[in-house]
Amino acid sequence: MMSGKPSAWIVRSFVALGVILVAPGARAGDPADEARANALFQEARAAFIAEDYATACPKYEEVVKLRPGLGARIGLGDCYRRMGRLARAWETYRGIVDDAARVASTSKSFTEKSTAQKRGSEAKSRMGEIEPRLGWITVSVPEAVLALPNLVVTLDGVPLAREVFGTRLPAERGEHVVDAGAPGKKSWEKSLAIAEGAELTVAVQALEDEAAPKPEPKSSPETKGQEPPKGTNPATSTTANAATTTQGPSGLLGPREPDRIPEAPKESFFSTQRIIGLGLGIAGLGAGAVGTYFGLRAIDKRDESEVDGHCAGNTCNEFGYDARKDAYQSGNLSTGLLVAGGVVFAGGLALFLTAPKRTKTQTTSLVVGPSSLYWTGQF
Repeated sequence: MMSGKPSAWIVRSFVALGVILVAPGARAGDPADEARANALFQEARAAFIAEDYATACPKYEEVVKLRPGLGARIGLGDCYRRMGRLARAWETYRGIVDDAARVASTSKSFTEKSTAQKRGSEAKSRMGEIEPRLGWITVSVPEAVLALPNLVVTLDGVPLAREVFGTRLPAERGEHVVDAGAPGKKSWEKSLAIAEGAELTVAVQALEDEAAPKPEPKSSPETKGQEPPKGTNPATSTTANAATTTQGPSGLLGPREPDRIPEAPKESFFSTQRIIGLGLGIAGLGAGAVGTYFGLRAIDKRDESEVDGHCAGNTCNEFGYDARKDAYQSGNLSTGLLVAGGVVFAGGLALFLTAPKRTKTQTTSLVVGPSSLYWTGQF
C-alpha cells in the first residue's frame, strides 16, 4: 500500500526513472538559488535606502532573473527611476501592468488576483508620474526596407523588435541614434536630439547596395608552367617529348606506373546510422537529466510550501501559493521531459544496435610491364 500524497508519489516515481536513465550527480540547485535571491534582495533594498542606486539596480536585476515576481520588478523600476533612467523605468512598469492584467484575468485564486491588481495599479500610477518627463520616438520602417532579409534596426545600439516599428518609444532627453543594416547593404544612421515631452518620428531610408568586390585575375591551369624554353619550336618540342615518354629503345611500350583500380573505401565501425543512434541516445539522457532536476525541484517546492505554516492543505498564503504553483509546474515539466527522454533514448539505442556490420572490401590491380601483363588482387 502506497502512502503519502498521490501527486508527490508520482513525481518521486519519475525521479527514480530519471536516476536510472542518467548518470548520477543530478541534483536540485533551487535552495541555493532561493537563498541567493533573498540575500540579493536584502542587499539591493539596503543600497536603495542608502541612495546607492548604482549598486542597487544591478542587484535588483539579478533578483528578477532568479525570481521574476511582480514585487521584485516594482523595486527594479523604482531603482531605475531614482537613477534617472526614466525610459527603462517606464518600460519596466509597462511590463508589470501587462503581466498583472493577464494574471488577474486568468487566475482562479482570489489572493493571487488581488495581489496582481495591486501591483498593476502601483506600476500604472508610477508610469503616469514619469511620462511628462520623457520624450517619445517613433521609428517608421517602409515595406521595401522591411522586406530585406535579416534586417536589424537599433535605437542607441539596442535592436528593436518588429512589433514596435511605428509605435511610440520612451526616451530620455538628449542625443539618440537610430541605425539600420542588412547583409549586402550599406548601413543607414540618423542622429537626433529630443527634449522632455517632445515627439519625433524617424523614417528609415532605403538601404543602398554595397559595392561588389573586384574579382582577382586567374591564370589558366592548362598553360601555367608549360612555357617551352627559348630557341625551341613548341610543336617540335611537344612531339619529341611525347615520343620520349611513350616509346622505349626497341619501339615497344616502356615501363610505366601500374594502372590500378581504386580501392573501395572501407566502412568505419561508426557508420551514419550508429552516429545518429548515438546522438539520439545522448539527447535522451540529457532530457532525462533535466527532467530529474525539475522533479527534485517539484519535491523541494512542495515541501517548502508546507513548512512554517505557509500552506494548510490547499489553503496557502502568498509565499506558499508561489511555492505550490512552482512545484506543480516543475512536476509537469519533469514528467514530460522524462517520458520524452526515455523514448528518444530507446530509439537511439535501437538504431545503434541494428546498424549493419562492416564488410570486407576487395581490391584488384592491373600491372603492365615491358614484356608482361599480370593481374593482382586481394579478396
